[in-house]
Amino acid sequence: MQHIEEVTAGLDWLTMTLPVGAVLDQLFVENALRCLDEIVKEGYTLEYRSLLGYDGVSAGGSFVGTRADSHLVQFSGRFADQFFERTYRYDAHVSRADVQVTVRHRKMPTRVAKEGYRDATAENQTLSAGRRRKIWLITGSDGGDTLYIGSVSSDARGRLYNKEVQSEDPKYARTWRYEVMLRNEHASGLCRSYETRIANRTQFCSDYVAVWYETRGVMVPWTQSDSYVPVPPIKTLPTDTERKLNWLRHQVKPTVEYLLTQVEKETILQLLGLS
Repeated sequence: MQHIEEVTAGLDWLTMTLPVGAVLDQLFVENALRCLDEIVKEGYTLEYRSLLGYDGVSAGGSFVGTRADSHLVQFSGRFADQFFERTYRYDAHVSRADVQVTVRHRKMPTRVAKEGYRDATAENQTLSAGRRRKIWLITGSDGGDTLYIGSVSSDARGRLYNKEVQSEDPKYARTWRYEVMLRNEHASGLCRSYETRIANRTQFCSDYVAVWYETRGVMVPWTQSDSYVPVPPIKTLPTDTERKLNWLRHQVKPTVEYLLTQVEKETILQLLGLS
């Protein structure tokens, strides 16, 4: 659209846990720690700390830690998107994943959150009393308005806010951010889909956020492609074939890749009876 200067999209938060003793669980931790090292190289301070019962290290709002039963990996902001490919595992539990679209305008609009509140409230009135969503509008004298759709305890909650005022970073001048904060099955479903969208992840994220807001009455200012509109996660039992394929992809493949760094390829093939 002509009044839009730039649209960016991606993950904005990622929290995963993996049981101690899972296949190559130490490699999961090692990969996350290497990512944390890269965050430190950008100038962030590495600190030893505890989080939710996990002891570990943090930097730049991100954390890697372990407790008796599991490992925790958490990336915030742009690091969630940057390090997803290197740390995500299908067998990890994703307790939280945020997806965002940031829109830069040629001329900064001031009533985006207020208009969103109006439209979301109108859409809410079409629902039965028991299905209506919690909606809040927090306004600031500096224009830092924030719209929340969904309760704090909800597994899917939206936050639309003035990113320019919230961040005070020049790179976010004239921007509004549309976020969807997902937990548990919703977060896991998003990440499973995101992993497969290697060629069009930005499109996937922008469409996901657009559909989420528009189904709640809030129109977004960017265009979307119907071919990439995500399907809401549905809980289904995987077939035996699907379970075995997932096992090959997410457990056997990383093991073989690791072994190839230690022994010859022919040795592995002989052990598998494939030489």
